[in-house]
Amino acid sequence: MVNLLAELERVVASGVARLTPRVVETGSFTKEGHGSAQDWLGAVSGTSAHVAKTRLASNERAAGDPRISRALQDGELSAPQIKLLADAASTSSDAPGTLLELLSNGSSHQVLTDAADRLRAAARSRESERLRRARVHSARHMRYHQDPEGGIRGDFFCDEVEWARIFPILEAEAKQRWKAAGSADGASLEAHRMDALIDLLAGTVGSGGSVSSGTPRKGARPHTLILIDAEALRRGTTIGEEICEIEGIGPVSVAAATELLSEGGMQYLVREGFDIKTVTKTTRTVAQCVDMALIARDRVCVVEGCGKRRGLERDHCHEDFRDEGPTSLDNLARLCPMHHDLKTYGGYDLQGGPGEWRFIAPEHPKSAGYIARAKKLAIIQAKAKLNRKKPRLT
Repeated sequence: MVNLLAELERVVASGVARLTPRVVETGSFTKEGHGSAQDWLGAVSGTSAHVAKTRLASNERAAGDPRISRALQDGELSAPQIKLLADAASTSSDAPGTLLELLSNGSSHQVLTDAADRLRAAARSRESERLRRARVHSARHMRYHQDPEGGIRGDFFCDEVEWARIFPILEAEAKQRWKAAGSADGASLEAHRMDALIDLLAGTVGSGGSVSSGTPRKGARPHTLILIDAEALRRGTTIGEEICEIEGIGPVSVAAATELLSEGGMQYLVREGFDIKTVTKTTRTVAQCVDMALIARDRVCVVEGCGKRRGLERDHCHEDFRDEGPTSLDNLARLCPMHHDLKTYGGYDLQGGPGEWRFIAPEHPKSAGYIARAKKLAIIQAKAKLNRKKPRLT
């Protein structure tokens, strides 16, 4: 029933998108006593006038593009998809065709969003990047206020290059805290990210990756990873499916990526097809090269239709690590935490390889509750095993 109703919801959203421009054109909304089209749509749809105004603008742009209009006639698009297509069409004439093809192949909304971001970044490369950066810089802000229910809420806006200078330190600190806490406090990665930000601003975590007490952080200093296709780097712009991304942040123009070349803590991967041609780092180990190759190959969770790109985890896909499976590129894949749990605790199997991955369900799939309990038990057993290995004072 939910599947059928969701399909009906897309049909309704497509119909609304097709017809609202006509209502605006005729001005018939005044017959019901509404002073503006957004007031009318907000009233009939149960949303605010601001949300309705945004939706009207998206609907008008969508109805004006023949390719999107045909999809609306077929009742294929949800309200978020309509907005995404309309916004992308305003920056790139190629966007609707590319995104609609992805949609027809069953791609998730995350995949569509990533593709739209790449198209917008490529369009920015062809126009004046300097003017765009200046516009973003002039609109930079950090706002905060006290929430009526208690606590402080805020939002910020800054240039991608500026954020790339601090993002790896913040993310590394948050992940270390989250991993150390395990399931003890039940806090999410987002919660630990907030804790890390407060401590970084307060000076209790140094920029070199060590706490103020002088205890060094385990592992290498966090770095910003920039992945770029060789042709795009030579040309100075991205075209089509070419990549120029800051790992963990998203697509940027080639000009923005190359601006960081002189910065410390930056690591560039220059990609030719699926092969890494250059790893710009003073020291290299086999494990690091494999890790970089994996990041370059699996940009999103490899499960078809997932598309998640944040917080991906390495998985020994063919031969399990517990069975002494090799940590080689051919035996590794990147999965989102949810699909990793399904494979590790839910009996799912990952087969195939790049471009041909298949996520196969077991004969009797486990429930979400079972998987959560199995994961919790595994964490408890791992901690108990670790404690047994610790030397005891005599």
